[in-house]
Amino acid sequence: MKNSGILFLWAAVSALAVSGCGGKGGGAEDGGAAKTLADNPVRVRVETVGKKIFERRMNVQGSLESYESAVVSSRVGGPLTDVCVDVGDEVKKGETVLFKVDTVELENRLLIAKEDVGTAWASLAVAEANLAKAEAEAEKIRLDADRYERLHADGRVSDSEYETASVNRKTADAQVAVAEANVRLCSQQISQAEASLKIAERNLSDATAVSPIDGYVSERVKEPGEQVSPGTHVVTLNGTDKVKAIAFLPSQYYSDVIPGETEFDLSFRGEPVGRFKISVKSPVVDMTLRTFEFRGILENVPSAVPGRMGDFKVVFSSREGLSVPDESVIERRAGKIVFVEENGIARERIVKTGLRNDGRTEIVEGLSDGEKVLVEGQFLAYDGCRVSIAK
Repeated sequence: MKNSGILFLWAAVSALAVSGCGGKGGGAEDGGAAKTLADNPVRVRVETVGKKIFERRMNVQGSLESYESAVVSSRVGGPLTDVCVDVGDEVKKGETVLFKVDTVELENRLLIAKEDVGTAWASLAVAEANLAKAEAEAEKIRLDADRYERLHADGRVSDSEYETASVNRKTADAQVAVAEANVRLCSQQISQAEASLKIAERNLSDATAVSPIDGYVSERVKEPGEQVSPGTHVVTLNGTDKVKAIAFLPSQYYSDVIPGETEFDLSFRGEPVGRFKISVKSPVVDMTLRTFEFRGILENVPSAVPGRMGDFKVVFSSREGLSVPDESVIERRAGKIVFVEENGIARERIVKTGLRNDGRTEIVEGLSDGEKVLVEGQFLAYDGCRVSIAK
């Protein structure tokens, strides 16, 4: 009985040693073991080598900011009579009324400004009439002075009479000049009054604040009844059509990023959003962090909400190459290898790898398009062992 147990144990160990293709040494010189090896090839699964686009890329995290925003403040002073929007409300540029300031004082100022314009025009009319009178009187005095000058030359009037006529002419000319200056002054007063009228009209118009952008209300600071002055912040708006996607890359990639050409894939929690171009990169590298900022513009992307974090996959370059699953590549002392199935036999190939993307490895040297590589069972195989392909 004792001998039977020993024989049984020896048989079990021998069976384990020669099962599959686990090694070249176990039972290679034993005829029975070789027969067992031939009868029990390693079951494997294979995949045909094909081509795939590989990308040189880097994953970083970034955030979204509004492309367009506006802090809307009151342009005039007074009590708020109404705040017409609340947080989350959609606004349209030039259409949506945001808030209103009391207009009683502004309407009174407008009325006064209109009256000032009327007064200025009336003053101009008086000044022009005075100018016409002064010019007419001056013309009579000039004619008299000319006549006295001729008479004085003939000796028919005294020097005193001639001098009086000359002084009267100079006085009349001065009065004309004063009248002309008064006309110019009245014209300037009209311009000032009309400018004040425009300001009063603008202030009255500014009492009603209208949205300067398309978007939504992100903040409401003031309430009806509160006193505001010019520059008081009332509401904040954010645009919705465009969003800035902002992230940072290590400085060694600075020359790889070309605005207008380099692209990035954006996703939120694993959900892809799309591929976009980098529009801007910072002209400098941060001296402390050794990173630089880049930005892209997202248009009409509903899930791209300002303030949200996202995953950026920046693609520096891409190329087509032979593709195999990562798990088919085995690290050995001699280098990286794969096993190729040829007529039911596993053949070891030393390969040179390139890029790795999404569970696939690029093979630069050592394989050809269309060959079949082991993707399951490869860790039990060695060069020359028989394999059975699982369906």
